[in-house]
Amino acid sequence: MPQAAPFGFVGPSYTAISPVIDDELAMNCYVEVSGSENAATPKALLQTPGRKIFAQLPEGAVPGGFTVNGRTFFAASFLWELDASGAMINRGSLGAPPSLITKITANETQLVVSNNGNLFVLTLSTNVFVAVNMAQFNGPVLTIDFCDGYILATLQGSHTFQQSNLEDATTWNGLNIATLSYFPDNIVSMISDHRQIQFASAKKSVWYYNGGAGFPVFIPIQGAFAEVGSGATFAMVQADEVVFWLSQDERGALVAMFANGYNGQRVSTHAIELAWQRFAVYDDAVGWTYQENGHTFWVIDFPTANQSWVYDITAQLWHQRGFWVEANGTYIMDRAICHTYNFGKHLVGDWASGNIYDLSSKYLTDFGNTIRGWRRTPTTGKANKWIYYEQIEFVLGTGLAPGVPLLDGDGNPRPPQLMLRWSNDSGQTWSKTYFLSVGMQGQYGKRVIKRMLGRARKRVWEVTWSDPYPWYFTNAFFEATVQKN
Repeated sequence: MPQAAPFGFVGPSYTAISPVIDDELAMNCYVEVSGSENAATPKALLQTPGRKIFAQLPEGAVPGGFTVNGRTFFAASFLWELDASGAMINRGSLGAPPSLITKITANETQLVVSNNGNLFVLTLSTNVFVAVNMAQFNGPVLTIDFCDGYILATLQGSHTFQQSNLEDATTWNGLNIATLSYFPDNIVSMISDHRQIQFASAKKSVWYYNGGAGFPVFIPIQGAFAEVGSGATFAMVQADEVVFWLSQDERGALVAMFANGYNGQRVSTHAIELAWQRFAVYDDAVGWTYQENGHTFWVIDFPTANQSWVYDITAQLWHQRGFWVEANGTYIMDRAICHTYNFGKHLVGDWASGNIYDLSSKYLTDFGNTIRGWRRTPTTGKANKWIYYEQIEFVLGTGLAPGVPLLDGDGNPRPPQLMLRWSNDSGQTWSKTYFLSVGMQGQYGKRVIKRMLGRARKRVWEVTWSDPYPWYFTNAFFEATVQKN
């Protein structure tokens, strides 16, 4: 008799060095682990959030966002302030479009922007905007952050960091300069976390703290040293009370880590590391984080590789995100490159336009464009015997179609559809694509089943979806008979 069995439909991205080992993919979908033992399933597969345009800046890209005291700013060629309606105010020129990621931070009275190696300061009480006199520095700035009333800046191609005067980011005393002697390489990344500063070269990391006296104020923490550095300046982020980064050291690069005390602890997988290490360029990676529905996500965009990877810190699983270009049927890097939270919204800047988006799971499109989800499963098989597949069923919310019906090519109403195909040779060749209805609006009892599936010794299933629909899967099962001999 055929037996119904789950087969790992709900899962993360894990494409191993050979598809014979594992060829899983989760694009624009992620795993949620249930917090209740009474849930219908211990794990579900949810679609990643959509986007709605919140504001449209006259810019070619928006690579920096920040909120302070309820005021939200985005930076590109100019510094823009946005209100809750999306209305914009130009607060001043940043000189030129950014060639690097724009970094924004603040002290108690000032907003500070780093753009193309130069600093700019907006006084929050008066909205006076000035360019900082860069003659106070020994070179262009790489990145900035805030700690204990001071702005800290690392300098490009150097071992050096400088600190501003207390609560004054326009003044940088020449005595407040320090050269790190704990490693021979230049500073690659810097981040402020728990009133400590982590500096990373390409091989090692060291932590500093506010010593309270002398010049400079920030001094090394004794014993706070790690034999691992950073491979991407702007991928280093703070989330869930710890720092995450893409590592590099004497032995290689691109292991995703978080700081466990003063040690790096690996969170990437062999499959993730394999994918990244194939990139011709990886040091341009940009990281940003956000939290929605109890999930904290670390998004890593690789601009040259044109890909986005996401670590769900809550579930401790990886997935991919991509913007679907319908015209040529390909994914490109997810369109968000920075994030800030205000007005009850996740606001993200676009790397390909001046758009600011409201990012939310309540939206079913990417600002009107298709969100194309894609799940490729583990290989199903048993001792290399023939398996005769009777049927496969996908369990998800059905009958939830939008009030305005979808139309087929002849203009007639149609239900949202799931697209199914499979491979019996590790992805070398594929079946034709089958379209499975998930029901018109109100057809809540609709079952999503495909029968007459043939036989295989090893089979990989692939499901895609692109209709604007709340795609939430609890599981999938197939019924099959295994050949006895």
